Parts: sequence; C-alpha cells; structure tokens
Amino acid sequence: MNKKAVSILLAMSMVVSLGACVETTSGGGTSDSSASAQNSTSETGGESKGVIGYNYFASGDYALDTLANNTKHAIESCGYTAQSVCNNGSLDQLVTDVENMIASGVDGLVLWIPNDSLYETVAQICEDAQVPFTLSDKVPTDKAIIERLEENYTMYKGGVTPDNYSYGVQMAEFALDQGYETAFILASGIGDASGTPRIEGFRDVFEEAGGMVLGEQHTDDSNQAVTQAEDMYLANPDADCIMATGASTFGTAALETLRKYDDHNMKIITADFDQTILQSMKEEDYVDFLIGDFLVSGTYSSVLLINALEGTPMTDEDGSAPLVDMVPAFPIPVEQQDLFTKYIAEDNIYMADEIQAMLGMSLEDFEENVVKTYSLESRLQAKYDAGMISDEEMSAAGLK
Repeated sequence: MNKKAVSILLAMSMVVSLGACVETTSGGGTSDSSASAQNSTSETGGESKGVIGYNYFASGDYALDTLANNTKHAIESCGYTAQSVCNNGSLDQLVTDVENMIASGVDGLVLWIPNDSLYETVAQICEDAQVPFTLSDKVPTDKAIIERLEENYTMYKGGVTPDNYSYGVQMAEFALDQGYETAFILASGIGDASGTPRIEGFRDVFEEAGGMVLGEQHTDDSNQAVTQAEDMYLANPDADCIMATGASTFGTAALETLRKYDDHNMKIITADFDQTILQSMKEEDYVDFLIGDFLVSGTYSSVLLINALEGTPMTDEDGSAPLVDMVPAFPIPVEQQDLFTKYIAEDNIYMADEIQAMLGMSLEDFEENVVKTYSLESRLQAKYDAGMISDEEMSAAGLK
C-alpha cells in the first residue's frame, strides 16, 4: 500500500471519529453524510489533475449550499476532483476539518472562514503542510490580518469577496428612495465578515441622510434569529423597514414575523438570494428589496487557487496574493426570476468552458473582464448566446 493510500485511510478514520462529513466527488451536490471518500474523475473527463478540498459551514442553508455547489462546479470544470467537508456549524471543527483534508492528501484548499480569529491559525496549518489555499466569500474584516496573510504565509494565494460595504449602501439608498426614516437591523454575529461591512454601509448612508436605526440584533443561530426578529418587531412596531444582512436566515426570520402579525406596512430589505424570499417577492408584498451576487466568490476563488497550482498565479503588481473585493451585486426583478431560477440557480453561474477560459489570465484581465462585468443580465446573455435560452424567454423577461 503506497503512502498516499495510507494517509487517506488515516484521514478517513480521523473524520469518522470526529463526526465530520467529507465527500470526494466529481458530480452532483455536496453531501452531509458521514465520512466517505472515493476516487473519481473530473467533470472534464479523463484523469483528474489532483484533489482540491473545500469546506461548507453547515448544510441545509440555501446560501452556504449555493456557495459550496459553485465551488465544486468550478473545481471539476478545470479537471480536478473536489473533496468537500461540512463543519456542522462549528468553528473548532472547521480547523480540525482543514487538518483532516490536508492529511487526506489534497493539493489545495478553497476555504470559507467566518471569523477573524481563525485566519492565521488555518494559514499556519497550511503553511506547515505546504498546501496552497484561497479564501472564498469571507475574508478578514481586520486589514492587518490581510496584510499578515500576504506577508507571512506563502501558501496563501488570495481571497475573493463581494463588495459587502456597497451592499449596505445600496440597501440604504433604496430605503431612502422609498421615504423610509426608521429601521432596525437583524444580523449575523458581531464581526462577521459579510454582515459587518453591510451594516456599516447601511448606517453610513441611512443615518447621514437623517434616517434612524432603532437597534440591532446579532446571532449565528437560525432559531434564535426568529425569536430576535419578533422581539425587535414588538419593540419597534412602527419602524418603516427591517434591514436583514442575509436573506436565508435573517430575511426569512423577518418574513415569518411580518406574516405572523399580518403587517404589510413594515418592509424587508435584505441581501443574498434565497428561494423563500424570491418566492415571497412574486406572491406577497413583505419584501421590498433583495440584492446579491449568488455566491459567485466560490467560482472565482477556485480559479485563483487553480491558477496558482498550474504555475500561472494571479498576483498583484508587487507579486503578492490578491484580494479581489469588488464582486458586484445585483437585484433580481420579478420578471427575471424565472430565468434566474432555471438557468442560474438550478444550473451553474458559469459554463465549464467559461471557467476554463479563466485559467492563465492575468489578475488585471480577470478583474476587468470577468469580475467587474458580472451581472444577472450578462450571465443570461451568455446562456442565450450559447443557445440555452430562447428569444421568447428573453422577451418575457424584458431582455433583448
């Protein structure tokens, strides 16, 4: 038995004992089953170029599942085998899962890390094992941590995140355009890498224009979010709107509360696409505004890693690992929801050949010609050009 086989068996036994969920795949979605690992070919067919691991923090969450599936599709589109691990909502297990994936022999890692306290811990683990990694969707909120990652850890190959501050700005601008003067905020845990800048952007614009934020509630527990939403509603029944930093947990909690009290006056402004929220927008009037990027950072971060693995790293002018933090967000008009659901949510954001074309790109070309041009219309147009969407479907959605 060779050394790699032994290391895989050892890692599998470690994962079983810790109750983590690991799967090595080349097709289908992520899995939350108990430990399983198997050889598989890449989506491109033929022999796999290697194994790339990625984590998802919890299963059953629409946003996290979407991020995981986009990551998996990008990895496999480039000819690699994808190995996933579910952290079961535990920060401690996240660290252990990184160690287990490294022990199994992965060639690189695409990681979702939600807390500033973990970045350098994980970076040191990867540095010691000489396993390259990138950050997907979440990056440190503390700029000093980002600088230390770039300066002290050669295995750090960059990170990709939405422009979360601009999310908050756009949410506030919409609220002000509607004439809203008061709001309360439902948000992820204090210091969350997505929620924190969204709140800052919202407060900066809303309060500067004379709006009043009546209070904030923070949690990372979906059940507690429902309780907090109702508590905040009862404490502020005359608020104009609820700013929810994420749709799948906080937007749905707000929606449940407004439905319970049959309140059609207070409105929900939220971010990140969620099926429940999208459906409500089509059928009800509780949700006023939804903005998101559909977790495309999983795709882009995978591309960063694979370029580094294949000897064509995307780097800043000084040669350091890049932080791509300008991923744009877009709203989904109700008339375009059917196209979004069929050709994006139930398919993939990018087609395999489009992802393959991102390999070998310079960072400048990647940012200017891929990231900054990303929008719902551009993605639907690409699939129309590929013959996937008909003229009739485009016209029905108000697109030419």
